Amino acid sequence: MDVDRRIELIMSDPAEEVITEGDLRDILETKARPKHYIGLEISGMPHIGHILVAGKKVNDLSEAGVDTQIFLADWHTVANNKLGGDWDKITEAAKFYRRLFNFFCPKAKIVLGSDLYKNNDDYWRLIIQMARKTTMARATRTLLIEGRSEKDTLHVSQYIYPIMQAADIRALEADIPHAGVDQRRVHVLAKELFRDLGLGKIAPLHHHLLASLAEPPKVSENAEKEEIVAAMKMSKSKRGSAISILAKKADIESILSGAWSPAMMVKENPVLEICRYVIFPISKKMKVERDAKYGGDAEYYSYKEIEAAYAEGKLHPADLKSSVAKELNKIIEPIRNAFGSEEESLLGLFGLKN
Repeated sequence: MDVDRRIELIMSDPAEEVITEGDLRDILETKARPKHYIGLEISGMPHIGHILVAGKKVNDLSEAGVDTQIFLADWHTVANNKLGGDWDKITEAAKFYRRLFNFFCPKAKIVLGSDLYKNNDDYWRLIIQMARKTTMARATRTLLIEGRSEKDTLHVSQYIYPIMQAADIRALEADIPHAGVDQRRVHVLAKELFRDLGLGKIAPLHHHLLASLAEPPKVSENAEKEEIVAAMKMSKSKRGSAISILAKKADIESILSGAWSPAMMVKENPVLEICRYVIFPISKKMKVERDAKYGGDAEYYSYKEIEAAYAEGKLHPADLKSSVAKELNKIIEPIRNAFGSEEESLLGLFGLKN
């Protein structure tokens, strides 16, 4: 596969940007097997954005000849006060995350944070060196996103968090650090620290974050892109916002039937986002089944086709939602069949009710 085709594959949906394409090209041209990593907090039941969006991009990178790594950030989970900082719960949840990603991203290497840091003096030396290069104001800027926006409520552990993220890139020897677009500020800091410390070139890659299926919140006109994305993204902690990766057929239908999707509105439409970033990248087509008096059945072979039909009023919101529910259920079904029997115990572990 030539470099142009590899870049095309890496930057296909759900990828949104790379910093920069020139750096990515240099890495692909000079390294036979570049390394990637994406880090995940072990903070609750994964939703479709974690697996079907982030996981799909991991699989694209694997296909493009990149050595992919999924980093289960157990120490980061503690630092960010998730799961109550309960180490036993985090350890147990990590076992599920490992098996889930092994199932969906079979070519990726799974790395546990506590294993990476064990007897790793170089990592902690780098933490201090990076911290010496980072002002409090600079660190605070990386934290001004949804859930971490009030300075007075931030803990010191959360200021250490972005420094750990930058050091993780080095420890994992990653050329292509990967995350959702809400982590852009952290990656810009990491890129600067790599430059200042002479650690080489990296090309941070960011994928699209699925929007919440609930009506979008009002966001300040002065908010920056990362803050807007963080405020509007799908969240497992908000009712009606997300679809669990183990969601049953009836739950998928119920959540989507109540999803925010105004007629003929295509911009920031969360149901259409699922079409673009989940269904078409994975299934390559989508079928709409409806009564003949409403136009009869239709098949779409690209996102642009279905977006145009919706914008022109040729596809009703109810038909879009029911069709997305059917297609999404087909995609989730193999995962649900593999892990669905564990759902009740997992919900208990995460402090959730079924």
